[in-house]
Amino acid sequence: MRETLINNFLRISRIPRESGHEQKIADFFVNIAKENNLYYFKDENNNVLIKKKGNINSKPIALQAHLDMVCVKSKDSNHDFDNDRIEVIIDGDKVTAKDTSLGADQGVGLSMMLTIMEDNNLKHPDLEFLFTTEEETTFNGVVNFPYDKVESKRLVNLDYDKDNVVVNGSDGDILNEYSTKGKIIENNSPSYKILIDSFPGGNSGENIELSSYNAITTMARILKNKDILLKSINGGTFENDLATYCEVIINTNIDVEKIFQDLSAKIEKVDNKYCFSGEDTRNIISEILDLKCGYISGTASGNLGMIRTKDNEVKINYIVRSIDQVELEDISNKSKALNNNFQVDEIYIDSIWKVNKESELLNKYKDLYFNKFNKYPKEKIGHGGTECSSIKKRIDELDIISIGANMENIHTTAETTYISSWLKTYDLLIKFIESL
Repeated sequence: MRETLINNFLRISRIPRESGHEQKIADFFVNIAKENNLYYFKDENNNVLIKKKGNINSKPIALQAHLDMVCVKSKDSNHDFDNDRIEVIIDGDKVTAKDTSLGADQGVGLSMMLTIMEDNNLKHPDLEFLFTTEEETTFNGVVNFPYDKVESKRLVNLDYDKDNVVVNGSDGDILNEYSTKGKIIENNSPSYKILIDSFPGGNSGENIELSSYNAITTMARILKNKDILLKSINGGTFENDLATYCEVIINTNIDVEKIFQDLSAKIEKVDNKYCFSGEDTRNIISEILDLKCGYISGTASGNLGMIRTKDNEVKINYIVRSIDQVELEDISNKSKALNNNFQVDEIYIDSIWKVNKESELLNKYKDLYFNKFNKYPKEKIGHGGTECSSIKKRIDELDIISIGANMENIHTTAETTYISSWLKTYDLLIKFIESL
């Protein structure tokens, strides 16, 4: 089984699948269905549903994973995520990638589902395999899939990153985009391009305590109340992730080397004559700092994952999370009412997945885990919206849990996973399906 899972992970890693560009990987799974005479359906968003008849007289169950991955690479990498395969490095038990993110999130879950689809010797009820798109960005796939095509009232999501945990609930989240169009003025002060980078990265839901000091907020703190004018500010890669870098172009007469002396900033003199006005510069910096990052309360958090400047417009992506609906909406509403001349558009809302202690799947999985390891798995409420919330909202009376294999540093070039954990999780999954 080790070689099969490895081979299937490599098959998936050969196919480019950046979020928003999932057609090739969707077609791959459609072709697998055709080769194995399985029912398949692909929608306009490249979501794929595949069905496999069972040999156990039991209610059907669905397995679910997302097709896309977060694509990041090292500064010196020439990797083309539109065309190049991920260069997977296997060192004994450890799996990484050369100079890029690995895509273990969610390539490991996809490889397990592929293995089950192609193995005709397994005992299982009728199975449905749901593959969704844009999980790492807009949730467009999972939100818009036609769920009337799904028969199962039981679903196992394979998107968690610890093999000794079963997730049975998660925060809801709201993603807002904050934009402002400023006044551009001419200015003849010296101009500098300043980059701060190499900040901790990864999924903000798993590392939210680091969000308070991400690269974007750190840059804003340094520039606050300084005699500068902004030309541009750009940073971060995805709204869900920690911002690892921030770059500004500013005009100023102050000593920039001195104010950045505590950071390994890259400072370059440039030629620039046009900037945002002083008022707009202050508003932009204030908006960044007023959008609170990290833990806001014991149950709520925020993450400013990305900022972009184009001409005279600045856009910020900021996500808030909470297990409490009232608190979630209150924090979002307060962030929309900041007095910094920004317009706010709500991009998406991901509903709260409430814990169900009576869940049949949860209790059967806990018993199976205990019988194998003489201890129960940890139960966890995920901090950060998951596709489970969106699916549960759209399928009445759905019973759902989330499990997965060990992964570290996801969404970074240090992303790592372990084959022994794949085997542990796969073995549990197969025994779980057989027991239903």
